[in-house]
Amino acid sequence: MILVTGAGGFIGRHVARALGPLARTCGHKALGEPGLLDGIETVIHTGRDPRLGTQDYRLEADLELALARRVAGRGLRLLTLSSRKVYAPGDRPLDESSAIGPVDAYGQQKLAMEEALEGLLGDRLTRLRLANIFGFETGRTSFMGRMLDGLARDSTVTFDMSPFTARDFLDAATLGRMVAAIAERPPGGIVNVGSGVALPTGRLALALIEGFGRGRLVVLDATERDSFVLDCRKLEGLVGLGTDAAALLDEARRLGRRLSESARP
Repeated sequence: MILVTGAGGFIGRHVARALGPLARTCGHKALGEPGLLDGIETVIHTGRDPRLGTQDYRLEADLELALARRVAGRGLRLLTLSSRKVYAPGDRPLDESSAIGPVDAYGQQKLAMEEALEGLLGDRLTRLRLANIFGFETGRTSFMGRMLDGLARDSTVTFDMSPFTARDFLDAATLGRMVAAIAERPPGGIVNVGSGVALPTGRLALALIEGFGRGRLVVLDATERDSFVLDCRKLEGLVGLGTDAAALLDEARRLGRRLSESARP
């Protein structure tokens, strides 16, 4: 049995759905329950401390660390959802051995959590370093969340970077299937989880607008920054799943249509 914590959240519900009957789920309020880990072999923590990326974040106060201590005490395995932001910026695809060098608070805090968890669990920890995950996420401060909210508000997607900036995107449903497949036989160590596609952000925005049926893309700053793509060959060898640019753009169009339908009276 696999425990998915934070299963009501954006990523957690996709992972739990992909696992189906193999999953037991709980929200963050249940993490302290005495029998939480009974009958469990592997835990996937999909929750997120709302203070991550801010000066208010404290590693010792993060519920994931307390959960990991319980997992370690039971001799179980843990999958943690980390971030590609722990890597140092680079022009080449980032593989699992690429240099570490987070440049913002979020990346630094994610790296600190990785290191703390590794100290507790050793090779029973699998660190999944995620690309930019997207889905129907209105109200979130993510890249896709801001685009959806802009379209809903005034049919405008606003960029503070060049639309030629290329990043590695992965839709949440595909992520859920990938994480579920890894959780059935966790390899330990580090696994990049993304599409392996350097997709221009402007193409994703225009596909979303196309699905919505109207709208415009406004670029306030033409600087290209924070481009990245993950080397996902290890992932492909583990799960045999992948995606491509066409599928990612189709998913963006589907999200645009869903937003349009939700806005109808």
